Amino acid sequence: MIDPGWLNDRSEYQQNFVHGLRNASGLQLQYHLDDERIVTTWTADERHAGFPGVVHGGLIAAVLDDVMGRWGALHHRFLVTARLSVRYRDAAPLGVPLRIEGWSTRLLRRALHTEGHVLTPDGGSVAEATGTYLPLPRQLRRRMVAAWPGFDEYLEPEPAG
Repeated sequence: MIDPGWLNDRSEYQQNFVHGLRNASGLQLQYHLDDERIVTTWTADERHAGFPGVVHGGLIAAVLDDVMGRWGALHHRFLVTARLSVRYRDAAPLGVPLRIEGWSTRLLRRALHTEGHVLTPDGGSVAEATGTYLPLPRQLRRRMVAAWPGFDEYLEPEPAG
């Protein structure tokens, strides 16, 4: 079941580097659904540079990872990245609104498979990605709830065994 209400984090936490609105150092991206894709726009500035005039490639990977991983939240699942593969096609210019899109290619009980890309305003491809996401490992889940007890209310009951 897709629940658009879970697309953006509205918890009291909101510290995720890419989409957390309470992370003053973060990108604070917010998402919307466009047909079968999760979409956001990001205009990087000089704080996000790798080379002069160009967005750092690690940040491109981070926004792709985040937009693709949000598919889990739409299904009330919190997942971790198991595999992320990014193919860079062109340098992303600073000061230009980049369109970031992610979509699900397969949702299984234990894995979410996704694809995504970053586009320039003229439709040019900056990067393409694929990702595989898995349920939170039990130990990580417990560490997260210990660090912020409110997180527990957003999680599915812990599996037996």
